[in-house]
Amino acid sequence: MSETVTGKRLSGRAKFMVDFGPLLVFFIGYFFGRRIAPVFGRTVEDGGELFLAVALFLPAYAVAFAYSVWRERRVAPMLLVSGLAIGVLGALTLILHDKTFFFMKPTIVYLMFAVTLAGGLATGRNFLKTLFDGALHLPDAAWRVLTKRYVWFFGALAIVNEIAWRYLTRDCDLSAAAHCAGEAQWVNLKIWGFTIVNVAFALAQAPFIAKHAEEAPKETA
Repeated sequence: MSETVTGKRLSGRAKFMVDFGPLLVFFIGYFFGRRIAPVFGRTVEDGGELFLAVALFLPAYAVAFAYSVWRERRVAPMLLVSGLAIGVLGALTLILHDKTFFFMKPTIVYLMFAVTLAGGLATGRNFLKTLFDGALHLPDAAWRVLTKRYVWFFGALAIVNEIAWRYLTRDCDLSAAAHCAGEAQWVNLKIWGFTIVNVAFALAQAPFIAKHAEEAPKETA
């Protein structure tokens, strides 16, 4: 039965927009917000780009989150984890006017991913398998190996982000809309670096998945 009829899984285009649409909004807000703001009668001071980008990112993410839940009729554990972290840390960034919370967001999200996956394994549940929702058919042993790899991968990303933002913003006042030379470098790392690394890691798992892939179970009439 097709995805359109079942309504249980996003199409490739829809999933791409849900995953990368809010990130694109953040990118535009950060790098082009100061040029666009005057069109709407607003100004953005030098150093305030991150606050503007976060203010645009949060509603974009909320729309993508709501659409994903409505379309798939479920809230995947990983989506819930990221949604809570992004909502809370993004809101704290704006309310307390402190960029520290948003710099820490990838660290916390990746750690929560790792802990969620590891906790699932420890309790006999495989959240990675749930996330794929039948798109991949692997034996349980292979799912466990793949999940363990992602636990270590997300843990490593959390460490990399924590080191990166603290080093790049070491001379910056994060509680003010002040210019910070390393901030743009971190934004590029967040948008491009982590995205490329995530895609590369997923592609690196392809041989393992192909080796252990099973045929999809046939639907009964």
